[in-house]
Amino acid sequence: MQARPSVAGDFRDVMMHLIRLPAKQRDPAKLKHGIEGLECSMRIADAGLADQPWFSGADFGIGDIPLGCYAYGWLQFPIERPSLPRLEDWYHRLQQRTAYRAAVMTPLT
Repeated sequence: MQARPSVAGDFRDVMMHLIRLPAKQRDPAKLKHGIEGLECSMRIADAGLADQPWFSGADFGIGDIPLGCYAYGWLQFPIERPSLPRLEDWYHRLQQRTAYRAAVMTPLT
């Protein structure tokens, strides 16, 4: 799998072709491409947590916010995904933050 230039583009493709578009307008190829791209990005993120608990280092910081939004969707989409233990641990720590729950953990529509 090769990294892509934008997590946002892959996320958009999955969101549109899995959730938002009517079934007749969904493109399975775009959905598959988006899932593959997100998986690649999440694997890179998982590796980035090998030596630190947060993307910002020892403590939560601004580096954790953008990916936190995409990780929520990735982990909520009704898709098959690989086990990424470091990313999942990081996500569980994010879920403990009141602001994260209020601002990010909303229904996917």
